[in-house]
Amino acid sequence: MNIEQIKANKTCLDYLGAPLKKTSSGWHVYRCPWKTDTHPSLTVSPDGKVWRDLSTGAEGGIIELVMACLNTCDFKQVCAVFDSSSFSLSKTLDGKKEKDLECGRFAFFSVMPLQSKGLYAYLTKRRINTSIARHFLLEAHYSFQERTDGSYLYALAYPNDLGGYELRGAPYAGNPDGYKGGTSPKWITTHLGIANAATVVFEGFFDMLSWVTMTDGVKHNLVVMNSVTNKEETVEVLRSISGTIYLCLDNDKAGEEATAFIKNALPSAIDYRSHYADHKDVNEFLVKHKCGI
Repeated sequence: MNIEQIKANKTCLDYLGAPLKKTSSGWHVYRCPWKTDTHPSLTVSPDGKVWRDLSTGAEGGIIELVMACLNTCDFKQVCAVFDSSSFSLSKTLDGKKEKDLECGRFAFFSVMPLQSKGLYAYLTKRRINTSIARHFLLEAHYSFQERTDGSYLYALAYPNDLGGYELRGAPYAGNPDGYKGGTSPKWITTHLGIANAATVVFEGFFDMLSWVTMTDGVKHNLVVMNSVTNKEETVEVLRSISGTIYLCLDNDKAGEEATAFIKNALPSAIDYRSHYADHKDVNEFLVKHKCGI
């Protein structure tokens, strides 16, 4: 496709996918893909033809949007995106280096297959089957400052459906909870490849890995919210799913509110938290009982 054909046949909505929400005037709201966007600032007109970045005042159409996501002014690169079999934002980001995905938060960021003995020890401490972990997780190497000595920090990296990563580092003396962070864009993660199977929803990937460990393999479709703030996006995904839905969120205020939100939208969804009612979450249950729920 050439530039004029793209403008005539494609919209920003086609490229960005489902929005976080809509304004009262019908504009679609997204997190800006090319920067860390804690407070979603990218809006798209009801017809999908125009986008605006409310934080900077920048605006444009579908061509300018793809250029911004690719960080390029090369029309050939833009056309190549739309000539592919899938031109979604997630497919665009699949081909970019992880350092570009981070949009400036880290001075260095790279992912690779899981190999660190320290991270394997961390998974074992939390009773996660490491063979299962390798199926879902990568290893991230990162630093917050430019370095010339080749040293870096490392963490477990769990990809979401838009190409961002949830990051979890092992606890250490200065941080007993371990590093918790992520890269942009922030989104949910879905594993929906099993026909006629129930779908189980979790807040974070450690609970999902705990569930798969306890069930001795992947026997259900899985949805990981990656944050309870993604409850609206989670509902939109779950609306398209047939079959039983189990909600395995945390036994705390945030988990209660998110569970209530999802059940209000999808009354048939089953709150499964009573099966680990004396524990904060699924992983805590696994650590203390070392068995299935």
